[in-house]
Amino acid sequence: MMFSKISQSFKMSMKSILGNKGRSALTMLGIIIGVASVIILTGIGNGATATITDSLSSMGTKLITVSMSRGGWGGSTRTISLESMQEFIEDNPDLVNVMSPAITGMVTLKAGNENTTTSLSAYDSSYADIKDPKVQAGRFISEYDVNNRSYVCVVGTYIVSAYFGGANPIGEYIKLNGSKFKIVGVFEEQGDSTESSADNAVTIPYTTAMRFLKNKNITTFYLSATTEDTVDTAVRELKAYIKNKLGTDDGFTVASVAEMLDTINEITGTLTTMLAGIAAISLIVGGIGIMNIMTVSVSERTREIGIRKAIGARTTDIMLQFLVESTILSAMGGIVGILFGIGTGQLVGKLININFASPPSMVLLSFGFSLFIGIFFGMAPAKKAAKLHPIDALRSE
Repeated sequence: MMFSKISQSFKMSMKSILGNKGRSALTMLGIIIGVASVIILTGIGNGATATITDSLSSMGTKLITVSMSRGGWGGSTRTISLESMQEFIEDNPDLVNVMSPAITGMVTLKAGNENTTTSLSAYDSSYADIKDPKVQAGRFISEYDVNNRSYVCVVGTYIVSAYFGGANPIGEYIKLNGSKFKIVGVFEEQGDSTESSADNAVTIPYTTAMRFLKNKNITTFYLSATTEDTVDTAVRELKAYIKNKLGTDDGFTVASVAEMLDTINEITGTLTTMLAGIAAISLIVGGIGIMNIMTVSVSERTREIGIRKAIGARTTDIMLQFLVESTILSAMGGIVGILFGIGTGQLVGKLININFASPPSMVLLSFGFSLFIGIFFGMAPAKKAAKLHPIDALRSE
């Protein structure tokens, strides 16, 4: 019996919706925009989170970074020495098994008659065991290079294409700030091999950089924990060790990739939820639009309601008719919104180079919320229609 009533209400609702196509489309527009906005924003937010997470995870979940925020190029007393860091490694072999100092800066590169500014990084040979820099030709910095302060370098693909015409540059020379360096390796492409990308980079031994750049202070150290389970303990012990050496807990940070991932996931999750909440406001606006249109529809169909009541339709039948109609409008708007949101989200993701990731749970939640909006905002007009007295309804013009 109930199925029969719902079926009848569905047919009458579809007849009303198709009879006013333009108005029905405008009514659904708010729901379409709301659902699409939620899907687009959450999909891009999830995609951005995944991209950042993958990038950090590629560094290794055992990676620990020590950064001295004071010190650096001027020679501050608030820096920890390389010897002290090596001492920590020797005293804690069960926590940390490898360490590499890191020096970064910008230098002027000259190859032939061409000059450019490029980013410089300098590491120990053990850096290859920590972050696994991918070298497509030649080799990475060796222990021999570090011990002998060799003037050798590994370059990015932009330098190869811009200054060597894409030919193998191994054994060729470039000048960095006027000093001659021999190319011993080429990194794999990391960006798009343009001047502003990560491929416009040079790496040299850190011992050479200390002499070459006249920099005696190292402000960054990369360490690798023995296992993923010892990362937290290693971070805690490192903080205590450096604090004891410096006499203060200010001026340095010790962070692991795992901590960074947790922090980033928390921040991006909060931002994605907030953006989805803001987008959901447009769904409420769409619901108000449905309520307004359904109220107008009740006024226009007063005689129809009177006739139905006169021939035996009950209050619940009239109420069900208008509730079904508002639900159909919101459901159709939700479906179109989902399709539009996924399509637009994928397009935007390609444009900004992010993998669009809208989980099925969010799609279902958006559709479910659109149905709820239709029922909730359709309730008031449905009650108004159901309460009409048949005689008053038949008298209306």
